[in-house]
Amino acid sequence: MIETRTGNTLSTESSEAANLYQDAVDLILGSESGAAEILDQALEQDKDFAMAAAARYYVAQDIGEQESQVYREHAERASLNATDWEREHIHVLISLIDQPGATRDKALAYVEKMPADLLVISQLAGIMFFYDGPKKLETVLNVFESVEHALGGDWAFLARLGFAASEAGQRKRARELLERALEIRPQSLYTIHGLAHMLHDDGAAEESAKLLQDWLKEYESGACKGQMYGHVQWHLALAEWQIGNREAAMHRYLEFCAPENTTCGPILTLADCGGFLLRDYLHSGQTSPLKNDVLNHIELVWGMIGHPFIALHVAGLYASAGDIAGLKRCEETISTMPSGDRRDVSITLSSSLIDFVEGNYERASQTLSRLTPSARIGIGGSNVERILVDLIETSCKTRHQA
Repeated sequence: MIETRTGNTLSTESSEAANLYQDAVDLILGSESGAAEILDQALEQDKDFAMAAAARYYVAQDIGEQESQVYREHAERASLNATDWEREHIHVLISLIDQPGATRDKALAYVEKMPADLLVISQLAGIMFFYDGPKKLETVLNVFESVEHALGGDWAFLARLGFAASEAGQRKRARELLERALEIRPQSLYTIHGLAHMLHDDGAAEESAKLLQDWLKEYESGACKGQMYGHVQWHLALAEWQIGNREAAMHRYLEFCAPENTTCGPILTLADCGGFLLRDYLHSGQTSPLKNDVLNHIELVWGMIGHPFIALHVAGLYASAGDIAGLKRCEETISTMPSGDRRDVSITLSSSLIDFVEGNYERASQTLSRLTPSARIGIGGSNVERILVDLIETSCKTRHQA
């Protein structure tokens, strides 16, 4: 059997297992429902199918399954009887999941040899968006452009190239790529999410709301358990909120995007939760106590509080609740971490929100003004985060002038 994207032979004697694996990879790359179940079926057909076990570990980690290490051990054990390229794929993929910061260069070298391995490339790009600092817009786009010759018109590749182009400010190119990807596989949560991001960055809230409403009417039944389903609902909630339908937006957030209900992994859940509640607080000025699911989620990601992306959203949650003690806990914990640009940005974000909640709007604005364009890009995540920082700044200036 041949694996669709890499063009390499798979080490399984079961053609059914190979086909199931390939279907599951499509679901993973589309952030769609059912990948775990299909991979379980593939492993029932061939318990020694190393690639399927590695992909199952990928899914288990993404959705936060408690027993995920079982699949890692299964993949590593089965890989001993796999081919060289499969062993390298499995090693790089697992390393990217478990040790993202230490695996970047190794993964880039692997991609040069295997430019069609989109599962590895996708995981690598996500890590680069998070960790590559001020250069991430350029480095991520470069990775996708470097493999275009190998992946060409592959829908999952087009969707990712389109998202990277959008983040780099190439909106026209991004839209063409994303719409082409959506035509090929219209049910892809990943692709509709990329288009929603682009529309958000363009300030097209009404267009985004209609696009997402129409898409959900047609594809929600097959998407509702997908890893990015909660995030797509978040984009719709955000668009509804932006056009003034706060009640519908808040209801949608609580039903689909809050930590106790979302289908997303821990980092995306934090971003959706923190980003939505902070925006609402900045606009309304009304604080609301954080619910237990949010407080528990803060503890889940607390070990990463030194990263600006985490600091922004955790501090944003405490700010939305008017919780000065929580905000000072952020600031104090970050201050004990090793010095560096990342720590400095994290402290700046948490300190500015302390000042904002305490009504020191001018000082909060002055603190944020020290964040250079490069530092803002280095927060990690997408342009959504940079726009959120802009909103904090704008709110400071508006309230100071009032």
